[in-house]
Amino acid sequence: MPYALSQIQLIPSGELSIGEVSAIRNKIIDGVVALACKELSMTPDKMVVRDIRALLDLDYTYEDWRETTGAATGWETMSTGTMGDNRWIALYGVKDDGNNLSCTSLKFNVGGADRVIWHLQHLNEEDGRVGICPGGLVIPQRVPYTISRYVRSVNATSNLVLKGVVVEKRGLVLSP
Repeated sequence: MPYALSQIQLIPSGELSIGEVSAIRNKIIDGVVALACKELSMTPDKMVVRDIRALLDLDYTYEDWRETTGAATGWETMSTGTMGDNRWIALYGVKDDGNNLSCTSLKFNVGGADRVIWHLQHLNEEDGRVGICPGGLVIPQRVPYTISRYVRSVNATSNLVLKGVVVEKRGLVLSP
């Protein structure tokens, strides 16, 4: 999936219709499924598209995306690792589900380079503090990644829910 500056910005959900959000999500899912099928030489019926498990897929502290910020302002790592074999994650947005704006930005480093920085302060209450990224972001199999947040309020609850999916071979987690 190509990264173009005009496609990686975060748009407040209130500026998009429900149909536009669905079209963005579906386009991103179609793209990552096509990428996974090409890399694995498989057909889409051998793949599963499922929700992200924060704890088990991205090594968050809890399964519900809730964490506490650290003791200093600045960039803080939320998750880091190497994506598993036969697994891709596609992210298309974020929801700040907390009571305060303890973090102002998210940064995604994939494959050793900063790919996207999403600024969260322009997401407001009317939008449910949800932002959608038209181009999405893919973390491919076997590629190192780091997800960081810019901490504004130290030792505060951070509840940044990443909107996205996992695409993987059927049978790794689910065998529908």
